[in-house]
Amino acid sequence: MFVLPVTQRLHKSQGLSGKWKSSSDWLQTHSLQSIGLSLSQLRYQGTIKTLARSDGSLTRQLEISDNAVREYESELYQAIELYHGKMRWLNQGSMKVFGLVKGSRVGVIVDVSDANCTEERLVDLQVNLLALIEEQLICKRQLYLLSFGTESNSLWDSPVDVNPFRLQQARRWVEELRAGGGCNVLQALKKGFGFGCAQLDYLVLIVGSSPNQSSDVLIEYIEQCMLGRLLSIHAVSYCSSSPVTIHIVKTLAEVVRGRYHIFSASLGIVGSSTDMDLLWAEVKAARELVFDIETLRQGQLGDLAVTVPQQIWTELRCVPDSPSLPESLNHNAPLCIKPPGIQPTSSACWLKSHGLRAKRLGLYQVLSSNAYSSLDKFVPVLNKSVSSTVLEKAMMQCEWHDGTVKNVHVELPSLLNYQRRLLSVMCVLERRVSWLGTGSWHIWGSVCEQRVQVLVDLSVLNSDLSIHIRLSLRVLLEEQLANKHAFNIISFGSVVRPWRENMVPPTAENLQEAWQWVLGLQCTGSKNTLAVLRQALEGSLHGASSHPSSPPNPPLSQGLYLFTSGVPDQEMDAVCSYVSECCSGRPLCLHVCLFPGKGTDTQNRWEAGVAPPTRYTTKDETAGALRQLAQAGNGRFHWISETGILDSDDISALIAEMEKAASYWQKSSMLVESLIQRAGCQCPGNGAAAPSPVVWRHKDGPLPPPRPTTLSLARLKSKESGKESSRDAVLTWRPCSAKAAIPPAQPMIGWSPVGANVKQKKELEVSQSVFYLEDGNNFGVVFKSFPKPKSAWKSYPPLTLPKQEQICSTKQWLKHFGIKKLKLDLHRLVSGPDCTHQKNLIPTVYKTVSSKYCSSFPSVHINGAIRHLLLTPKELHQYLTQTERLLQRYTQRLRWLLSGSRSMFGVVLEREVCILLDVSGSMAIHLGELRKHLACLVWDQLYRNRVRFSLLAFSEEVKVWRPTLQEPSEEACWDAVLWAGQLITHGGTRTLEALQVGRPEHAHGTP
Repeated sequence: MFVLPVTQRLHKSQGLSGKWKSSSDWLQTHSLQSIGLSLSQLRYQGTIKTLARSDGSLTRQLEISDNAVREYESELYQAIELYHGKMRWLNQGSMKVFGLVKGSRVGVIVDVSDANCTEERLVDLQVNLLALIEEQLICKRQLYLLSFGTESNSLWDSPVDVNPFRLQQARRWVEELRAGGGCNVLQALKKGFGFGCAQLDYLVLIVGSSPNQSSDVLIEYIEQCMLGRLLSIHAVSYCSSSPVTIHIVKTLAEVVRGRYHIFSASLGIVGSSTDMDLLWAEVKAARELVFDIETLRQGQLGDLAVTVPQQIWTELRCVPDSPSLPESLNHNAPLCIKPPGIQPTSSACWLKSHGLRAKRLGLYQVLSSNAYSSLDKFVPVLNKSVSSTVLEKAMMQCEWHDGTVKNVHVELPSLLNYQRRLLSVMCVLERRVSWLGTGSWHIWGSVCEQRVQVLVDLSVLNSDLSIHIRLSLRVLLEEQLANKHAFNIISFGSVVRPWRENMVPPTAENLQEAWQWVLGLQCTGSKNTLAVLRQALEGSLHGASSHPSSPPNPPLSQGLYLFTSGVPDQEMDAVCSYVSECCSGRPLCLHVCLFPGKGTDTQNRWEAGVAPPTRYTTKDETAGALRQLAQAGNGRFHWISETGILDSDDISALIAEMEKAASYWQKSSMLVESLIQRAGCQCPGNGAAAPSPVVWRHKDGPLPPPRPTTLSLARLKSKESGKESSRDAVLTWRPCSAKAAIPPAQPMIGWSPVGANVKQKKELEVSQSVFYLEDGNNFGVVFKSFPKPKSAWKSYPPLTLPKQEQICSTKQWLKHFGIKKLKLDLHRLVSGPDCTHQKNLIPTVYKTVSSKYCSSFPSVHINGAIRHLLLTPKELHQYLTQTERLLQRYTQRLRWLLSGSRSMFGVVLEREVCILLDVSGSMAIHLGELRKHLACLVWDQLYRNRVRFSLLAFSEEVKVWRPTLQEPSEEACWDAVLWAGQLITHGGTRTLEALQVGRPEHAHGTP
């Protein structure tokens, strides 16, 4: 039901202020008590009078207006609908399976026991966990993931910040989950409550089987761990029918004042949860108030007698309660026609010029100019592959729409400007959604075509809604048909009745005449929809118009608007096929507007022979059938009910665009927050102005005395060094007439062997400042900057491994992709200096003690020697990642070598081969397998790789298939397979004779 725009509904019900609200928090502002829906509030709206009875006693009577009672009752129904809307929201996506996850630093503990991770349940568990990450955990600040079976395994040692890289790790962790034995919940809780997870504020425990420990042990341990900690527990019973598991989950949430959620996969519903129980309690209280209203109408409210003055108009008795339809009843008044305006468009066409893509507000469009993919190219100068590096302070990693992660340079002002523009577009979309919910657009949608025909369903089933049908046509005539080129109205039941034979211009006289014709219509017969469609498609639209000016070329757009309450009498497949054939290749659309029908007495009418029975038992099935009809006619579907719009293609397109904008807003907000946290600054406009780095201060008081002029020790040294430098300058002087080819003389400082190429080390630059002390000419030095230490980080470029298998020997393949070639040799990696610190006996303490430096560096045993490992954990992790990829590629190559004909014959590397087959008596038991693998060899390797070949069979004699090598044509391969299938085993083995016949220099014409 489209009552409020999307952002307003989220702000009002779910809360879009950074984190979603649970039912307990949400009901603090939306409960019946908080919004003033109680009997005491209703009593305040009336007047209590004291009346005297006939026996002389006094009694109190409450007099309240009927409007106040109706308004109070309407507010109650709106509150019930609001609670049901909250329930529907909680039954979407991952919230239906795991409930609503609160907090900003969240830990998730998942049960991967054998009972919970069977072959049938493991895939569903992984899918649901991935949905939990994409929908809820992506919005958190920190995350910690832990799986437990018999043993507990965590993805990270401690909670980590949420970013695209960590989310990708989490997805990969979920995909690699496997069954792990029992259900040791206690060990998992010890790890979750450990010191490394002390900063968590919300812990989600997902249990799918009965724990190994009893509930008393678990609850006692959790109570002890919760003392002094602000940690909320969210216990989930995932697809478990065990009463023990459900009891533990509920008891655990009750003891620690947390929340629980029970999901049943067999039923596909939420069995019970803290959020749903609170909402059901409010719904129950609201229904009790509705019952009290019924009692009040009967004249009693507790100990008070109640009087409700009734205000009923005779004209309204025949009008059913339908707030979504027009309420005007002045039929005979002339139409109030609005002046023609601009030609409206559908939401799909409107979004082409006002949507996010038209305004160039797609997040990836904005970031694409400064987005860069990781590169790995071969540099000929360096003779090696070089991968691009990322400066973390200048670039940020962002997950792209195709699933890849790109390095993005984000500018905070431009991103904030993008968010402001995005917010303005969302406001425009909300205004259009609100506009589509007013007036005739609420009933008919947007009438866009220039030539319009309205097909109205006046079957006997709609007799109770005849007034609403007339008023719906009235608002359409007044608001949307004045700016069209031509129009017509056709009513149908069992018989088709058009207003005019052809379409006419929408002048004021024609519109008023059409309205007078509508007032005389009556509801009779069944729904002969196919007949009215045939007349509209084959009559008016195919024939010439009665208007003198014929439609210009190109032809004007034409539209049919079918206003009905149910499916046709004919089969839907036949109707859809006919409409699709008529509307294909022409500027013609069929739109369907479904309004609620009153089918309470349908069975009685069918028994009386008046109307046929409905073929679709539910409203959703009826809507699905009519939506299929609208799609067949290249049109739009619009469905209204007594409470509002249930479905509309126009509004659905806008809602989808708004959801896309909300997704862009969320991702851009994450980028802004990450950028602000990394820079350590505040957002512009949110903080006080930073003080100026230079502040001039005026010191009051007299000036200090002048400094002494005596040369200090530093000045004396600088003077002496100045003299030496002047003496060196005299030695290196030469006249201007000297030739340029003669180098100047260099002063001799020290002695070095002639021709020795001594590499001078660059002196380290140190910035310092000298100042005088208070006593005498002493001075001090302040070091301002120090040389930066050289980074010892060793980068391993990403491996470039072929995806397709190469036809070569394993030795040749390893020359290009071996461990040594790819520089992943572990012995060379740790080839540091040997540890020369031996353990020595210290006589004083009578102990064998090693050097204290050995304990500072990690040591490894390599080839019998102890070496110090000079690698950082990050370098080792990168080496393990690259080695794991290489092992996977080796496994792939090994599987390829063991598949097909390669498992028996190996890889055929030569371009010309001769195959010798042993068909002696000893091969009788293997002949069938030999034929099968030989056929596989011919087709899999020889034919595919274009290898010239010949076959030779030998036993006591040698048989040759063809005397020369044959091209691997399809005919030759078939002939070779058939020839091999005719071989029989007998006799001995003449291998030498076979080798002599198959030699290349043998006279067979082979090279």
